[in-house]
Amino acid sequence: MWKESEAAVRDLLAADSLREAGAISDDQSVSSWWSDRGIELKLDRLNRDGLFGLAAECRTQADLDWVELLWHVLAWGVMGDYRNATMIVRNAADQRDRSLLNDRLGAAAEYSYTGRIQEAYKTLNGKIPRLGRAFFLKFLYFTSDQSSTQPRCLILDSRVESAIFTLTGLEFFKRDALTYERFCNQVAQWSDYYGVDPEEIEFRLYQFGRRTNSSRWRWLHAEVSLYREDRRDVDFDEILERVSLGMSDSAGE
Repeated sequence: MWKESEAAVRDLLAADSLREAGAISDDQSVSSWWSDRGIELKLDRLNRDGLFGLAAECRTQADLDWVELLWHVLAWGVMGDYRNATMIVRNAADQRDRSLLNDRLGAAAEYSYTGRIQEAYKTLNGKIPRLGRAFFLKFLYFTSDQSSTQPRCLILDSRVESAIFTLTGLEFFKRDALTYERFCNQVAQWSDYYGVDPEEIEFRLYQFGRRTNSSRWRWLHAEVSLYREDRRDVDFDEILERVSLGMSDSAGE
C-alpha cells in the first residue's frame, strides 16, 4: 500500500511514466516574441545546460550584463503568457532603469552563487515590477554554483509546492525567504540520500505537479478509486496511471 511520506520521493524518481514524459536536458525553441522587440538572444534553442553556460560567461565579462541573461531565462521559462515579460522589457528600455535592474540582478546573482539563499531571495522578492517569484527563482537557480556540494537556489513554483505536499505532507507554500531556504535545504537532503542531483528531484516534482494539475485532490481521488475496486496493494505507478486516465477523461468531456 502506498503511503504519503518522504519515502515517496524514491517512488517519484523511479516512476517510468514520468521519465518517459521528458528529460531535464530537453530543450525548446526560442519564440520570435523576443526578436520582434529588438532583443536578439544568443541561442536558438534553450535548455538548462545552455543557461548555466550563459551565466558562467556573464561572470567573465568586463561589463556584467545580467539583464541579457534574464531575457534568456524568461525566454526559457515563459509558458505562452508574455504579459509580465512585456512590462519588464518595456521598463528596461530606459537606460537608467536598465542599469538599476542590472545592479540588482548582479547582487542577487552573487548571493546565489555563494550559497546565500535567503539574501538572494530578498534581493529580488518584490523589488522588480512584474518579476514574480516564478521567474526570479529561475534566475537565482541559473546563477547558482552547480559545483557546490552545499544547498543552493532551486526552482520552486506552484507545481513543485503542490507535488511536495501531495507526496510527503511537507508544506512550502509560504512565500518568504526562510521557506524558500527550507525548500532548498530539503531537496539537498533528498539529493544526498538518493544520490540524485537536486535539480533532477525538482524537475520530477514539477512533472508530477503538472500531471496532477497541482491538485492534491486529483491524486487522492485516483487513489481512493483504486481501493473502491477492492484493490489491496496499490502502488505509486498505479495511482499515477489512474490520475492520467482521469485527466484524459476530463479533457474529452
